[in-house]
Amino acid sequence: MTQAKLSENLEKIEKAIANLRRGKKKLTISNIAEKSGVPRRTIYNRPELKERCDQAILIQEELEQASKEAAAGTEPITKLYGSKLLQFRYEKVKNELKEQKIINAKILENNRKLVIEKDEMKGTIQRLQEDNERLREQLRQNQNNKVRKIK
Repeated sequence: MTQAKLSENLEKIEKAIANLRRGKKKLTISNIAEKSGVPRRTIYNRPELKERCDQAILIQEELEQASKEAAAGTEPITKLYGSKLLQFRYEKVKNELKEQKIINAKILENNRKLVIEKDEMKGTIQRLQEDNERLREQLRQNQNNKVRKIK
C-alpha cells in the first residue's frame, strides 16, 4: 500500500470515527470499516489503521466509564475531553497502582510466611531422616543380637 493510499484510508477512518461519535454509535472495527468504506482486513493488516481504530475505541470506553462514574456522583456530569480526560486517566492509573501495591504487599507477606513454613518443614524432614536412620541402626543391632543368640 502506498503512502498516499494509507493517508487516504486514514482520513476516511478519521471521518468515520467522527461520524460514529456524533451519532452516539458504539465504535467497533466493523462499524468503522463499514462507515469508512475501508475493508476490515485492510484495517487489521495495516498497523497504523488498526492503532487509530483501537485508540478511538479505547477513548470511547473511557468516556463511557467516566460517564457511569459521573452518574454515580464521583465526577460532575460533563463529557471528558482534553485535560479532563488526561486527568481522569491519570487518577484511574494512580488508583490501579495503589491497588496493585496492596496486592503486592499481601503477596510478599504470604511469601514470607511460606519461606518460614518451608524452613520449618526442612527442619522436620531432617529430624525425621535422622530418626529414620537411628531406627534403622537399632533394627540392624537387634537383628545382629538375634543372630548371635541363635548361634
